[in-house]
Amino acid sequence: MKSKDNTAVFSVVSGEKVKTLQANFKKAFGPTLRVYKGQHFADENAELGELVKDGMKDGYVKINGDSIVEEFEKRFKEITGITVQVATPDNSGLAKNNISLLEAGMFISTKQSESK
Repeated sequence: MKSKDNTAVFSVVSGEKVKTLQANFKKAFGPTLRVYKGQHFADENAELGELVKDGMKDGYVKINGDSIVEEFEKRFKEITGITVQVATPDNSGLAKNNISLLEAGMFISTKQSESK
């Protein structure tokens, strides 16, 4: 799924489940992808097409691991109509907006580092 230049291409189809998208994103880059339906977390068993009022276009989203978190979130919304936020690998908080997806995947929360 990920190439040598840190790029991953995701198929984003209306029949795909939220948890599948999240697992593929985590495998490719490391951080957790929070997916929303409106202002609430989407059910992980929901199909992506259920999250968009006016329907979504099936297609592919090419994501570079060097993409900045804030820009990725905006672009994903523009392409799919689905709101997402990048969170830390342990999902304890949101990733900083000004770091890359790969950097977000390497983040160690203070909770983890304090317990070690």
